[in-house]
Amino acid sequence: MTGDDERRLARSREELEAARLLADRGFDAQAVSRAYYAAFYAASEALLALGESRSKHSGVIAAFISLVVKREGVEEEIGRALRSLFDHRSVADDGDESVSSERADEALEQASKVVAAVERWLSDQGD
Repeated sequence: MTGDDERRLARSREELEAARLLADRGFDAQAVSRAYYAAFYAASEALLALGESRSKHSGVIAAFISLVVKREGVEEEIGRALRSLFDHRSVADDGDESVSSERADEALEQASKVVAAVERWLSDQGD
């Protein structure tokens, strides 16, 4: 992974750390939201590495699954995790339902997997 890749993924790592802090303090809905953004920024960076970008969240997710997961061979589980995070972030942000600490922990795990997978994939691109 190049220095540019490291800087690009810094935002993902910051969001992941913020999600952990929020979850530790019992702010579960906010933790789910920040976990999603950690994964979203990582997915966006993967697309940028391919010379692609999308203006809407749904477009980033669709393009990530199509281009990075299906075409570039990143594990399908990573695409499912990103989509799941998006769905759960919408519920968390709407505030109509309470978010459990278990859901926040699951979101942190999923986001960590997405960020790590993108880091590995970007590293492999430099080889």
